Order: sequence, then structure tokens, then C-alpha cells
Amino acid sequence: MSRSSAKADRAFGLKLVAPAMMLLAVLLAVPTVLTAVYSLHDVPASGSSFGPFVGIENYTIIFSSPVFWRSVQVTLTFSIGFVVLSTLIGLAMAMLLNQRFIGRGLARALLIIPWATPWLVIGILWKWFADGSVGGLNAVLLMLGLSDTYHPFLSDPNTALPITVIAAVWRQASFAGILLLAGLQSLPEELYEAAQLDGANWWQRFTNITLPWLKPVLITVTVFNVIYAFLQFDVVFAMTQGGPGDTTQVLSVLIYRQLFVNTNIGLGSALAVILGVVALVGGLMIVKMFYRREAL
Repeated sequence: MSRSSAKADRAFGLKLVAPAMMLLAVLLAVPTVLTAVYSLHDVPASGSSFGPFVGIENYTIIFSSPVFWRSVQVTLTFSIGFVVLSTLIGLAMAMLLNQRFIGRGLARALLIIPWATPWLVIGILWKWFADGSVGGLNAVLLMLGLSDTYHPFLSDPNTALPITVIAAVWRQASFAGILLLAGLQSLPEELYEAAQLDGANWWQRFTNITLPWLKPVLITVTVFNVIYAFLQFDVVFAMTQGGPGDTTQVLSVLIYRQLFVNTNIGLGSALAVILGVVALVGGLMIVKMFYRREAL
């Protein structure tokens, strides 16, 4: 009876999720398959047909293009900074907001604001903030005596990419902080009390209690951060549109230029397939790395 009951429960569960699965199939699976098919064809600019089949020619052109490899370099630099800073700052904010202090409730409420703000709005706000003529960032640096003139951060090849990373991190760190704070809230205080009685200092409690407890949440946060990093478009495009030159041209911006500026649908689709695979593999590698360490 237990087996038949389990089968009935599974069948009932499938019926419940069937509408959502069909909706996801229409919204995600169909465009994904079409993108993969387009990547194997020389699609006309009108997109009215698949065009002649060219096989892996689009991929060959991409992998032999210095523009692509430059974009890969920019994407990796952006992603590493984004993932590391978002995770560490989010963890620091979660640990701070887990302490008891006056105004903690207000501080926790403020943490939600960056996360609740759309990516495109974040990009526009930070574009104004880092503006070389009237931006607040320059005003703050002048007030603190760290600069004696207004600097065009977004038109300077040396500062454009770091500023876009900081802008994206400002939003994503709040998302990481919210998840990690929820994980800390479920940590029993008795573990800390027992560790203190045993003479454990702050660092020992952090490495032996806090981090192991937060490991499942950290895996989730890191995977999300990796995916968001590789697929980031809104903030970069709103702030620099990939410039100056190709300094901030991440792969998502390169895809936009190929699809909507150059109307090269086949090549743009091949780039989208490559980016999707890279993001998927990156997320899976993070999960495997964490769970491999746990098994060891």
C-alpha cells in the first residue's frame, strides 16, 4: 500500500506542476531550441526563414575572432569580481544584521531596497552617480580630498569596468545578504554558547560553526551569482553600452550587437548558445566543487 500511495502522490504532484511545466516549455524550451537551430544556419536579417544550413561555421567564425576572445576576457574579469564581492559583502552584511543593535529592523528593511530595484534602474542610477560632470561619486571624492578634479569614470578604460562591477555588486550583494541572513537566523544559539564555554574565539566559531551551517545557502548564493555574472546585460548596457571601445563589452553585450545592430542572427544565436552553456557549466562546477569538498 505504501508503494501505491507513493505512486499516487507522484502522479498527483505531476498533475499539479504540469501547467507550470508546459508554460516553461513554451517560454524557455522553445526559444532555446530555436536559438540552437538558428546558430546552425545563415539566417537572413529579416528572420523570415532559417536560411541555408551552415553547420558549425558560425561557431568557427566566433572562435577565430579576436573580438570574441577579448569579450571572453572582459566577461571573466567582470564575473570574478562580481561573484567574489557579491558573496563576501553579502556574508558580511548578513553577519552584521544578525547582531543585536538599535535600528536593526530598519537596517534589515533597507537591505531589501537594492535587491527590489530592477537591474536596468540600477544601471541608470549608477550612470548618473559616476557621471564625469555632475556625478555624486566625484562630489564625494572631492569632499573627502581624495581627488582634486572631476574624473570621467565611465569613459576611462581603466575605471569603466570596475565601476560597472561595483554597480552590479551593489544590487546582488543585498540579494546574497538576504539569503545568508535567513540561514543565520536558523542557526541555534546553543552552538555558539557551547563553543564559547569551550574557549573558542570569534574566528574559530566562524570557521567551525557559521560557515558549515551556511554551506547549503552559500552554494545557492554562489550559483546564482555565477549565473547572474555571465548573463549580466542591463547594468553594463545602461552604463557604458560596452564602451569605451570594448572595455566593458561582456558577451551579453556582444550578442546584442550581433543580433540587433549588425542583424547577424546566426552568429548572434551561436554566441547566445555559447554563453548559455558557459553559465550552465559554471553553475554546475560550483555545485560539484562544494559537494566534493563535503564528501572529502
